Amino acid sequence: MREPSLVRRRRRAFAPPLEAVPGKLTGDRILVKNVSGDGEMGRDVTNDTAPESRVGELVRQRLASLSQAERKLARVLLASYPIAGLESVARFAERAGVSPPTVTRFITKLGFTGYPEFQEVLRHEVQARLSSPLKRYRDEPQEQAAGSLLTDSLGVSRRSLQATVEQLSHHDFEEAVALLCDVRRRVLVLGGRVSGQLARYLAGQLHLLRPGVALVDTERGAPAKQLIDVRKGDVLRVFDYRRYQADTIESARIASTQGCSVVLFTDPWLSPASAFARQVLVTSVETVGPFDSLVGATAVVEAMVAAVLNRLGPRAQSRMQNLERLRASDVIGEGEPPGG
Repeated sequence: MREPSLVRRRRRAFAPPLEAVPGKLTGDRILVKNVSGDGEMGRDVTNDTAPESRVGELVRQRLASLSQAERKLARVLLASYPIAGLESVARFAERAGVSPPTVTRFITKLGFTGYPEFQEVLRHEVQARLSSPLKRYRDEPQEQAAGSLLTDSLGVSRRSLQATVEQLSHHDFEEAVALLCDVRRRVLVLGGRVSGQLARYLAGQLHLLRPGVALVDTERGAPAKQLIDVRKGDVLRVFDYRRYQADTIESARIASTQGCSVVLFTDPWLSPASAFARQVLVTSVETVGPFDSLVGATAVVEAMVAAVLNRLGPRAQSRMQNLERLRASDVIGEGEPPGG
């Protein structure tokens, strides 16, 4: 039976990953070589998982292979992403203090045929960043029955989880877990309009395992009151997804300037807060429908909590036992006699 066009597009976004070798980026897709099982080079194919591998993530993944001068360009691009890459070659080179030919080499190492192609991909990213649920709803055909929608939605969620595994920096994940396991550090968690529930869940789970965890109040003016006391060594967990929130980005900037380690959860288009984050955890947001999914982010949060519990071991277990004891006592009112 023929699949609805909306679902077919989602399936393309989560095609099984190919073993990628240096290839060519065209528009918003990456051409890679299809490597057969015996190692022979096959035909050129389109890796449709590429829209989830944005330029910013590509730069982060290839930092180790760049020269010192090229790393300067990478840092400038990530610090002012994607604006720096939309400027002229001369201006981009001037920002980083390198020569224009270095920009050309940098772009080539990323897999682009030239600067115009690089900028075209960035322009596509800007459009995707600004895309609203309403616009996506209007752009998508409304042709699915409720029964098939459930099955298709769960299928897309499954592929979204797989895409998250492929996108996520395991190095950044391990570093983020290590920061949480250092109980000398205070941990603050900040969410946005949509991701606030996930931030609340992470803060609540971490509170069960270790002391010094707080959820940043997002009411008007409240973040400033909490961030004023942030000090060097503290950790700020930030959730920011398109369309990104100015107050969240500013909170990340303030925390970073005060010596706080910022860990960012974001989508493949990268929140501007990534410029201030030491660790960036990118999760897929693909779903059936116009609203970005937090399935990938939720899975990463749950994995992070499990990793913290595993590392803290007896210390976390002891804290959970104490909390259970308090809940069963009169200290917090549970078990209190009537009228007491």
